[in-house]
Amino acid sequence: MLKKFRLKVFKKPLSLALFIILVFSSAFFRFYRLGPLTTFLDDQGRDVLKAAQILKEGDVPFIGPMASIGNLYLGPIYYWAITPFLWFWHFNPVGPVILVALLGLVTNLALFLFVLNCFDLISAFLVSFLYALSPLVLQNSRFSWNPNPVPFFSLLWFWLLIEFLKKGKGKYFFGAGIALGILIQLHYVTGILFVFTLAIYLYWLISSKKSFSRVDKVRPFLFLVAGIVLPLIPFILFEIKNCFINTRAAGDFIFGSNANRGVDTSVFETFWILTSSLTNELFTKFHFLVYYLLVVLLSPLLFLKKALPKQKWVIIFLPLIFLAAIFSCLLIIKGQIHLHYLGFLNSLVFLSIAAFTYFLRKQRLWLLAVFNILILVLLLVKMAVFDYQWIVKADNNQQIKRSQMVADYVAQKSKSKDIYLTSLTGSPYAYNYRYFLYIKGFATDSLKPSSVFAICEGAPCNPEGHPLWEIAQFGVLKTASGEHVGYGAWVYELVKN
Repeated sequence: MLKKFRLKVFKKPLSLALFIILVFSSAFFRFYRLGPLTTFLDDQGRDVLKAAQILKEGDVPFIGPMASIGNLYLGPIYYWAITPFLWFWHFNPVGPVILVALLGLVTNLALFLFVLNCFDLISAFLVSFLYALSPLVLQNSRFSWNPNPVPFFSLLWFWLLIEFLKKGKGKYFFGAGIALGILIQLHYVTGILFVFTLAIYLYWLISSKKSFSRVDKVRPFLFLVAGIVLPLIPFILFEIKNCFINTRAAGDFIFGSNANRGVDTSVFETFWILTSSLTNELFTKFHFLVYYLLVVLLSPLLFLKKALPKQKWVIIFLPLIFLAAIFSCLLIIKGQIHLHYLGFLNSLVFLSIAAFTYFLRKQRLWLLAVFNILILVLLLVKMAVFDYQWIVKADNNQQIKRSQMVADYVAQKSKSKDIYLTSLTGSPYAYNYRYFLYIKGFATDSLKPSSVFAICEGAPCNPEGHPLWEIAQFGVLKTASGEHVGYGAWVYELVKN
């Protein structure tokens, strides 16, 4: 594969120039103005606070953040992964964002290599530039959050499965298992990929023309299990210690009656809405693209007879995984499905476009091929303009700076380092502000605080007598001071009479 890469890219000046432009544009839109524009809210503050506790206290967690569905907790791998980056950037929250942006860039390059290896150079460049500029992909590459690395590991998982089907070696299944063990700790919806992995293993057993012994048939499955278990060891130890609390909660969510019900629309209508939202966010607001995507997913199946074996596996499994994954989400979750739940499908959408682009030219359907390329070029232009507006020309949100300014203000006003900090307009935990106070040595959740600090974002407010438990638990409080600190944050100091 690498030899083919050198021959097709590095030995052709035009290809080399395009590859350099691809890397530059992908990196530029992921790293430019990360600090002033990145999201730093409650989830991000919680994550860097856990990473800081690892560094300062040696408090290594074996459990991760709460998932957005099912009252479940994820594994700790994201906390562990961002910790070195937080340390290297001297506890600046931009450090973990650098990790996410790097993974986004690596995913883009891996997509290029996969398409080049499986199809051809033209398809590789087209879809890689699309991925480099996709608004949804870029947005998820520019802030720190546990679901954001999912596209990299889902692409790695898919690539390793294709390699396994080609060569039948257990090491590829082991690698796919590691990817799955990481994915399930980033978001529980990726557990759907476990079913697909088992289905592909059964497909390999049935379709293989070689005669295998029982040991040879079972060995890949054992490699798969070992790969899955390896990154999950801390989480498994937590489950054993706590009587499998998350495992039972997952079972209750999937099979129990307490799943989120009450959806009025049909499954097919919701599928159409969700697919439309996904395509619009991936490729800007271009509404006919939902039709285009379904054509892209399904039409390469018409070219199966003339496809190479590795291409057949890709064009068969891509639409099956895409469609089955979305319908599985609709049937299991039963409530609102946010687009970050489907992050594991993002890279697969671009692989589908690559297959479609390749086979139109391969079958000499020149009119359709030219029309397809014109659509993709138009999309590239629209996305480049959109990205320029919201990354290069956009005003700074300064969420990191705002959190730091509030923390500095609270540190100056407080009479001791035992305080209580809450927010009245966002998450009451206010982890983004608590993080910087923790770095300064403050205890921000003291039950006997010298002062209670309440933060309001966007507009001033009156915290006295507020029904929020974080305020009400301390009884009658009076406002000692209140001030607009900056960037739309008002801070109030409350004390007992």
